[in-house]
Amino acid sequence: MNILIFQNLYIFFSALVIICLFLIEILTIRSKKKTELQETAINYLFDGLVIIDRSRIVRGLNPKAEEMLGIQKKKIVGKIFPEKLKATYFQNLVKVISVMAEEGKRGWKDIIVEKPRRLVLRVTPIPIFDEKRKWTGYVFILHDVTREKEIDKIKSEFITIAAHKLRTPLSEVKWGIGSLMTEKEKLSSNQRELLENCYQANDRMIFEVNSLLNVSELEKGLFKYKFRFESLENIVAEVVQNMSEFAKKQGISLKYQEPPETLPEVKVDKDKISIVVHNLLDNALRYTPKEGKVLIRIREKDKFLVVSIKDTGIGISSPEQKWAFTKFFRSERAMKIHTEGLGLNLFVVKNIVEKHKGKIWFQSKENWGSIFYFKLPI
Repeated sequence: MNILIFQNLYIFFSALVIICLFLIEILTIRSKKKTELQETAINYLFDGLVIIDRSRIVRGLNPKAEEMLGIQKKKIVGKIFPEKLKATYFQNLVKVISVMAEEGKRGWKDIIVEKPRRLVLRVTPIPIFDEKRKWTGYVFILHDVTREKEIDKIKSEFITIAAHKLRTPLSEVKWGIGSLMTEKEKLSSNQRELLENCYQANDRMIFEVNSLLNVSELEKGLFKYKFRFESLENIVAEVVQNMSEFAKKQGISLKYQEPPETLPEVKVDKDKISIVVHNLLDNALRYTPKEGKVLIRIREKDKFLVVSIKDTGIGISSPEQKWAFTKFFRSERAMKIHTEGLGLNLFVVKNIVEKHKGKIWFQSKENWGSIFYFKLPI
């Protein structure tokens, strides 16, 4: 999470500097008084910079952008996007400028350019306004994240190998403990308790290893889906039943409030949606104090089925909520309660729900609890 914060801060401050420089640039271009200092500052920016105006005319790009995109400033400035940029020579620039045209697109997007060399560029489109708050165009910041992506790939491959190596011995341990538990009548109460604790700890380890494998497969695009029409009610009821014993041991009331009427089926991958419900319930139960309550409901709204999971747990503080669905995120209070978690549950859940063309969100407050919602199209 710290790396992500650093990257976002870097992009923010880079954007701030570039906006300031660009505002100066606009004013000086209009008055034909561009100074050598301003031009030098823009030319020596570490990130690439592309400028277009509201008429979609390319007004400028710095040397770093020329290098990244394999184009020359003199061949592009003054031309209109996209009508005059159909040639192969300009295809990298078209990729960059197309980011702003994507419906509903906000923030940044990573694109890949193959020539003159393969790069992964994080494109951040920033709207520019004049002194009267009138929109005048866009600045596109091009940040090279090729190395970061390569490191992420190496880390992902390492996690996959390590997880596979761990899963086999953990399964053997589970089999061994399971065999011993069939003879637990011969053991003392302390021995039985120790054996059950070992079994639960082993189960938790297997769960975390499977989470690591799920994340690795998600990032590689290997998380396969088999969509069929299923009853979401049955899926939820089955997961709740499977987790009822765990809730009982935690001393928490787990209740599934069945809908008053039969709901329409949804086209889903049953196993993947079971993971979604399981992970959300697992979080709710682990971070709700003893004698707390967890309530799960399903309702139909606006051609969607909406599932809500409400708990009376520790909640997530307001400053931390924006990181909730990122990899390896765990709130400070959560780490104090359960030190062994990896913080992958919500990352996996979000990816699965979005793959089903659904949406996930939540409401939370410290010491009040949380309500997580996800909806799937009917």
